[in-house]
Amino acid sequence: MDDFWLRILVVGVVANVVTDTYEYLLERSLGKSRDWHLVGRWVAYLGRGVFRHEGISDRPTVRYELALGWAFHYLVAIVFAQVYLQFLAAVLEQPASLLNGLAFGLVTVLAPWLVLIPGLGGGFFAAKTGRPIFICAVSLSVHAIFGISLYLGSLVYAAI
Repeated sequence: MDDFWLRILVVGVVANVVTDTYEYLLERSLGKSRDWHLVGRWVAYLGRGVFRHEGISDRPTVRYELALGWAFHYLVAIVFAQVYLQFLAAVLEQPASLLNGLAFGLVTVLAPWLVLIPGLGGGFFAAKTGRPIFICAVSLSVHAIFGISLYLGSLVYAAI
């Protein structure tokens, strides 16, 4: 495996593991739910040509939706790691840092706000949910941690 691809994989997986740990703590302390089975259901329905649902939880379950949701979650993190590392190398011409990791992570919050949450039936910026400000704030904090964790993943890669 090419070193750059190994770096992308390590950075993306480390960033996601740290972020998942943070999300688990949020789930325990704030009642924030991590519904990866619903994400898996959404991905499965994407393959059937359905992007947006009024309420994804009302759709019939899909075989292996939980596994599909988790796989999609990690795939997205690895793709974000690739974009981050390539942007740093090609555009900024600088190494990973806490600041540029945080900035990138904050930009990635647009994905759930403008794609995933609306696709699940929650509307743009979670407007159709019962707690849009809470959901957006939690998403912002999760993506900030993800961005910081991209930098941590770069440190892990440098150490191996």
